[in-house]
Amino acid sequence: DPQRFPQGMTWLGDALHERQLQFGIYSSAGTLTCAGYPASLGHEVVDAQTFASWGVDYLKYDNCHNQGVPGIDRYTTMRDALNATGRPILFSLCQWGDEDSWQWARSVGNTWRST
Repeated sequence: DPQRFPQGMTWLGDALHERQLQFGIYSSAGTLTCAGYPASLGHEVVDAQTFASWGVDYLKYDNCHNQGVPGIDRYTTMRDALNATGRPILFSLCQWGDEDSWQWARSVGNTWRST
């Protein structure tokens, strides 16, 4: 969004890192975020590559508008896409405790929300 980030996201990431801060971003394992913005379902590889190119350090990945696709599949797909970038991005999945996520989230994300 050139109105909100006129110098671009890479510039923002660089500015944060110069200040010894980490760069976090938000998306959802659905077609839209909880706020109704475009999200990552079906675009995991492109989104992960984009986040890595911006210098993102942390991804909070929510559960809104998930189209009924099983959580373990959606979150594993993004985990694999993030790992393939070669950039260490902390992956925080937010599954709300649905689908017994406390049983599988440890093997998928770095952190997870279980309620």
